[in-house]
Amino acid sequence: MGLQHDDSTPRAPAARSRGWLRAAVVGSMAILFVGAAAGFVAFLSQLRGVEIKPARNADGIVVLTGGSSRVSDAMELLAGGYGKRLLISGVHPTSAASDISRSLPDNQSLLLRCCVDLDRSAVNTRSNAAETRRWARERGFQVADRGDVELPHAAGDRGAVACDA
Repeated sequence: MGLQHDDSTPRAPAARSRGWLRAAVVGSMAILFVGAAAGFVAFLSQLRGVEIKPARNADGIVVLTGGSSRVSDAMELLAGGYGKRLLISGVHPTSAASDISRSLPDNQSLLLRCCVDLDRSAVNTRSNAAETRRWARERGFQVADRGDVELPHAAGDRGAVACDA
Protein backbone atom coordinates (compact mmCIF):
# COMPACT_ATOMS: atom_id res chain seq x y z
CA MET A 1 0.00 0.00 0.00
CA GLY A 2 1.02 3.57 -0.31
CA LEU A 3 2.36 5.89 2.28
CA GLN A 4 0.03 8.29 3.91
CA HIS A 5 1.16 11.81 4.76
CA ASP A 6 -0.22 13.96 7.47
CA ASP A 7 0.66 17.48 8.62
CA SER A 8 3.37 16.18 10.91
CA THR A 9 5.59 15.07 8.02
CA PRO A 10 8.66 17.18 7.10
CA ARG A 11 6.99 18.48 3.92
CA ALA A 12 4.86 21.07 5.71
CA PRO A 13 7.77 23.27 6.98
CA ALA A 14 9.35 23.30 3.50
CA ALA A 15 6.12 24.57 1.98
CA ARG A 16 5.90 27.30 4.62
CA SER A 17 9.49 28.42 3.98
CA ARG A 18 8.79 28.62 0.23
CA GLY A 19 5.78 30.79 1.02
CA TRP A 20 7.95 33.23 2.99
CA LEU A 21 10.55 33.24 0.23
CA ARG A 22 7.89 33.95 -2.38
CA ALA A 23 6.47 36.77 -0.25
CA ALA A 24 9.95 38.27 0.23
CA VAL A 25 10.65 38.19 -3.53
CA VAL A 26 7.27 39.70 -4.43
CA GLY A 27 7.65 42.35 -1.71
CA SER A 28 11.15 43.25 -2.93
CA MET A 29 9.92 43.55 -6.49
CA ALA A 30 7.05 45.76 -5.37
CA ILE A 31 9.45 48.04 -3.49
CA LEU A 32 11.71 48.25 -6.56
CA PHE A 33 8.73 49.07 -8.77
CA VAL A 34 7.50 51.80 -6.44
CA GLY A 35 11.04 53.20 -6.19
CA ALA A 36 11.41 53.28 -9.97
CA ALA A 37 8.02 54.93 -10.37
CA ALA A 38 8.92 57.56 -7.75
CA GLY A 39 12.23 58.19 -9.53
CA PHE A 40 10.43 58.65 -12.84
CA VAL A 41 7.98 61.11 -11.28
CA ALA A 42 10.93 63.02 -9.78
CA PHE A 43 12.58 63.10 -13.23
CA LEU A 44 9.42 64.42 -14.86
CA SER A 45 9.11 67.16 -12.24
CA GLN A 46 12.62 68.36 -13.17
CA LEU A 47 11.65 68.98 -16.80
CA ARG A 48 10.92 72.51 -17.82
CA GLY A 49 7.26 73.00 -18.50
CA VAL A 50 7.60 76.45 -19.97
CA GLU A 51 9.84 77.60 -22.78
CA ILE A 52 12.44 80.11 -21.74
CA LYS A 53 13.08 82.96 -24.15
CA PRO A 54 16.70 83.97 -24.74
CA ALA A 55 18.03 86.70 -22.46
CA ARG A 56 19.58 88.56 -25.37
CA ASN A 57 19.53 88.73 -29.15
CA ALA A 58 22.18 87.28 -31.44
CA ASP A 59 23.19 87.85 -35.03
CA GLY A 60 22.73 84.21 -35.94
CA ILE A 61 20.68 81.24 -34.86
CA VAL A 62 21.66 77.66 -35.67
CA VAL A 63 19.35 74.67 -35.67
CA LEU A 64 20.33 71.06 -36.29
CA THR A 65 17.82 68.98 -38.18
CA GLY A 66 16.47 65.88 -36.55
CA GLY A 67 13.86 66.95 -34.02
CA SER A 68 10.26 67.40 -35.08
CA SER A 69 9.92 70.93 -33.74
CA ARG A 70 13.50 72.21 -33.96
CA VAL A 71 13.09 74.10 -37.23
CA SER A 72 9.77 75.65 -36.25
CA ASP A 73 11.18 76.70 -32.86
CA ALA A 74 14.20 78.29 -34.55
CA MET A 75 11.92 80.06 -37.03
CA GLU A 76 9.89 81.43 -34.10
CA LEU A 77 13.10 82.83 -32.60
CA LEU A 78 14.02 84.40 -35.94
CA ALA A 79 10.51 85.84 -36.36
CA GLY A 80 10.70 87.17 -32.79
CA GLY A 81 13.81 89.16 -33.66
CA TYR A 82 16.20 87.08 -31.56
CA GLY A 83 18.54 86.72 -34.54
CA LYS A 84 19.17 88.23 -37.97
CA ARG A 85 19.94 84.99 -39.81
CA LEU A 86 19.25 81.31 -39.31
CA LEU A 87 21.34 78.32 -40.35
CA ILE A 88 19.54 75.00 -40.68
CA SER A 89 22.36 72.49 -40.59
CA GLY A 90 22.14 68.90 -41.79
CA VAL A 91 19.39 69.37 -44.36
CA HIS A 92 18.99 66.34 -46.64
CA PRO A 93 20.51 67.02 -50.07
CA THR A 94 17.20 66.46 -51.84
CA SER A 95 15.20 68.76 -49.53
CA ALA A 96 14.36 72.21 -50.80
CA ALA A 97 13.35 75.37 -48.98
CA SER A 98 9.81 74.80 -50.26
CA ASP A 99 9.70 71.48 -48.37
CA ILE A 100 10.50 73.31 -45.16
CA SER A 101 8.15 76.23 -45.83
CA ARG A 102 5.13 73.92 -46.09
CA SER A 103 5.35 73.23 -42.37
CA LEU A 104 5.61 76.92 -41.41
CA PRO A 105 3.05 79.69 -41.01
CA ASP A 106 2.91 82.19 -43.90
CA ASN A 107 4.75 84.96 -42.03
CA GLN A 108 7.66 82.59 -41.34
CA SER A 109 7.76 81.37 -44.94
CA LEU A 110 8.74 84.89 -45.98
CA LEU A 111 11.63 84.77 -43.51
CA LEU A 112 12.75 81.49 -45.04
CA ARG A 113 13.40 83.26 -48.36
CA CYS A 114 15.35 86.19 -46.96
CA CYS A 115 17.11 85.13 -43.79
CA VAL A 116 17.65 81.37 -43.73
CA ASP A 117 20.65 79.43 -44.99
CA LEU A 118 20.40 75.69 -45.60
CA ASP A 119 23.45 73.49 -45.03
CA ARG A 120 23.34 70.23 -46.90
CA SER A 121 26.92 69.14 -46.21
CA ALA A 122 26.69 68.23 -42.50
CA VAL A 123 26.05 64.54 -41.91
CA ASN A 124 26.92 64.16 -38.22
CA THR A 125 27.52 66.21 -35.10
CA ARG A 126 31.15 66.94 -35.96
CA SER A 127 30.30 68.25 -39.41
CA ASN A 128 27.40 70.25 -37.93
CA ALA A 129 29.90 71.99 -35.66
CA ALA A 130 32.35 72.62 -38.52
CA GLU A 131 29.63 73.96 -40.82
CA THR A 132 28.28 76.19 -38.06
CA ARG A 133 31.71 77.69 -37.46
CA ARG A 134 32.25 78.24 -41.20
CA TRP A 135 28.84 79.88 -41.57
CA ALA A 136 29.41 82.18 -38.59
CA ARG A 137 32.91 83.20 -39.70
CA GLU A 138 31.76 83.95 -43.27
CA ARG A 139 29.23 86.38 -41.85
CA GLY A 140 31.58 87.92 -39.30
CA PHE A 141 29.71 86.51 -36.32
CA GLN A 142 31.52 85.60 -33.13
CA VAL A 143 30.69 82.17 -31.82
CA ALA A 144 29.03 82.08 -28.42
CA ASP A 145 29.68 78.71 -26.85
CA ARG A 146 26.71 77.15 -25.09
CA GLY A 147 27.50 73.98 -23.18
CA ASP A 148 23.87 72.92 -22.81
CA VAL A 149 23.28 71.91 -26.41
CA GLU A 150 24.22 69.04 -28.66
CA LEU A 151 27.20 70.49 -30.55
CA PRO A 152 29.78 70.34 -27.74
CA HIS A 153 29.62 66.56 -27.98
CA ALA A 154 31.30 66.71 -31.40
CA ALA A 155 34.50 64.97 -30.31
CA GLY A 156 35.84 67.93 -28.39
CA ASP A 157 34.62 70.50 -30.90
CA ARG A 158 32.75 73.28 -29.13
CA GLY A 159 29.64 74.32 -31.01
CA ALA A 160 27.76 77.46 -31.80
CA VAL A 161 24.12 78.12 -31.16
CA ALA A 162 24.20 81.86 -30.97
CA CYS A 163 26.45 84.15 -32.94
CA ASP A 164 27.15 87.60 -31.53
CA ALA A 165 28.68 90.49 -33.43
